Amino acid sequence: MKPLKRITQLLFGIFFFVILGFLNFSCTAIHPKPELYIVANQNNDLLKVLSKTELVYTVFEDVHTAMNEIPEHGKLMVLAQQYPEEKTVLPSDFYQKATTKKLKVYVEFPEYLNAEESGKIFATKKERLVVTSEAFGQHLPEMSILDAGLFSYVSLSDRASLLQGAKVAGFKSAVYGLNKTEHFPVLFEQDNILVATTKLSNIIQGRYSPIKEWNVVIGHVLSYLIDDFDATTVQWDPMVKPTYSKEQKLPENAYQLAIDRGGQWYEKGRFLIHPDWKNDWEAIDTLALPVGPPMNLNRPSGDGSLGVMEGHYSYINPDGSQPYRYWLRADCVAETAMTMAMANTVQERKGNVHTAENLMDFLFNTDTFKTEDSKNPDRASYGLIGWADTNPHKYYGDDNARVILGGLLAAEVLDNKKWDASLKKLILANFRTTGKTGFRGNALNGIKMEPEGWRTLNNGELINPAPHYESWLWATYIWLYDKTGYKPLLDKAKRAIASTMAAYPNKWIWTNGLQQERSRMILPLAWLVRVENTQQHQKWLKLLCDDLLEFQVSSGALREVLGNQQQGKYGASKSNEAYGTSEAPVIFSNGDPVADMLYTSNFALFSLNEAAQVTQDVSYLEAVDKLSDFLVRIQSTSSGRADLDGAWFRAFDYENWEYYGSNADHGWGAWGTLTGWTQSFITTTLALKLENTSYWDKTKNSSVGSDFNQLKKTMLPGL
Repeated sequence: MKPLKRITQLLFGIFFFVILGFLNFSCTAIHPKPELYIVANQNNDLLKVLSKTELVYTVFEDVHTAMNEIPEHGKLMVLAQQYPEEKTVLPSDFYQKATTKKLKVYVEFPEYLNAEESGKIFATKKERLVVTSEAFGQHLPEMSILDAGLFSYVSLSDRASLLQGAKVAGFKSAVYGLNKTEHFPVLFEQDNILVATTKLSNIIQGRYSPIKEWNVVIGHVLSYLIDDFDATTVQWDPMVKPTYSKEQKLPENAYQLAIDRGGQWYEKGRFLIHPDWKNDWEAIDTLALPVGPPMNLNRPSGDGSLGVMEGHYSYINPDGSQPYRYWLRADCVAETAMTMAMANTVQERKGNVHTAENLMDFLFNTDTFKTEDSKNPDRASYGLIGWADTNPHKYYGDDNARVILGGLLAAEVLDNKKWDASLKKLILANFRTTGKTGFRGNALNGIKMEPEGWRTLNNGELINPAPHYESWLWATYIWLYDKTGYKPLLDKAKRAIASTMAAYPNKWIWTNGLQQERSRMILPLAWLVRVENTQQHQKWLKLLCDDLLEFQVSSGALREVLGNQQQGKYGASKSNEAYGTSEAPVIFSNGDPVADMLYTSNFALFSLNEAAQVTQDVSYLEAVDKLSDFLVRIQSTSSGRADLDGAWFRAFDYENWEYYGSNADHGWGAWGTLTGWTQSFITTTLALKLENTSYWDKTKNSSVGSDFNQLKKTMLPGL
């Protein structure tokens, strides 16, 4: 062959292979080889996470097809598709094929392992996940806690695991370990396969938290399968999140929006009882623990004429919903009436006023919260309002105080005097069953009261420095004294306040934390300054305000603080066994970066606003501004669940900027909501602040104090 021809053929051959290689490269670039093979539903949360990364993956609907398509040394994820009802069904030769093809595999909620069938599906009640390995590194050390709501798992024999499930006490760390606590494997490696006994990929819908810690876990799972995977790309948007970020500038109408959304939440969540579903509600309300399934939001909302339910129970279902507390409580009814009335002053909405009026009528003009004794002028219980429809003979002083405060403001805003007599009677009913020391005790029982009579209680010498239960009744006595001039009201309040301040802080009996006691105590002190502006009263007010605000952080949040453990009614859980069995704080120890919107921040906002308005102290005015901004920012927003849109949950981690805390409280924990206490006082105070006014000034022209002497003769003869 001639040299020229040979060279030409050689060049042509080289050119052909270059073109072929280029075409092959182009096809690969257009259709890159999958790095990951996934068996999952198209709406799986992890797929949403992966869609935001540069990872190339192929999704299959069934395991059999995926096992046939995946090449040798492939990476496979088998995610739970029928969770939590059914286990993940695997072909009989699944593990054999995985070994033959040298696959790297992650599988969730499996029906069997290579040599072991999984047991029953168990649904958790209070269990959380605990890190039991060094595999996650310094970002998630051993004994770290992760919350997955009410998750389900398939039971397997105990083994070395990366994650274990257990009921443990602690904020973000299992402080008592697992040695004496029942636990079960959740994530472990076996035969080159990573196994999860639950659905770890349910991260968004299940509202898993803390989010940063879950980032680490999901990143680890992906890194197990894929070499050099950038775990920092694992990010997702929560189903329920704060309305604004920590640094985001609030829009000019942020307060108006927060107040309006706070009022709309009652209807969106179907908390107002409706005749169409009253029987269903009643069947649950009469249970020993009236907790039931989430409300069907397709049902109609009530108009207040049948009352309002308590709120959400603090547990999260796998679909992101929460059980409801079907309890019907008097304080929630009054506080909701106040909220609807105040919200309407910011944004008029059809039905707001009607709902508020109906709630007030339901509270005072029906027998829902009354007993035969409380309706009888000759009985010691006369005029009192029962705690709940299931316990009408139980009279918590702080609950009656909130009925009074909610009712007074609602009546004033609605400009309606028809509830005046009931409100005045309720104040005096509490006053006359309060001892001469000014203390009444945490709660009175109507059944036990009658043999004693109100005069015996009125002469009592109890000392009970527990502001949570006692102090807001003193505030109502001071308020009514201002309207009537009846000095015994003021004198009794002053005696109790003096005793309580003398016991501060080490002898205070605190409920779930010391901050909440300070928050409650500020209100009567602010109103005491209103009626007697002495140096002593100013000093007391300044002491409590300054001590409370010592723990206000830059974001405006108020950090929770536990007091002397010997004085705590409900302190941190003393063992894993005790976790979730009683009321409890949302922190485990001082320093945990959590704000409490059920016991502290809500009442602090209200009380601080009263203190700031009476003193015009710049530092208090600024503190109210900061706390208000914080609460506006952390109001919930959700496109997936209407009943969780516009609410305030109990606990908020202000460092990670998410809803999280120790869920040790048996129902009113980190993710609990309350139509009264929380939602009502935050929404109402934001509305007062928008008017640059106080509760005191808003109600200063109340007609409740009129015709006082006539009622006094009936209820306080001889006093």
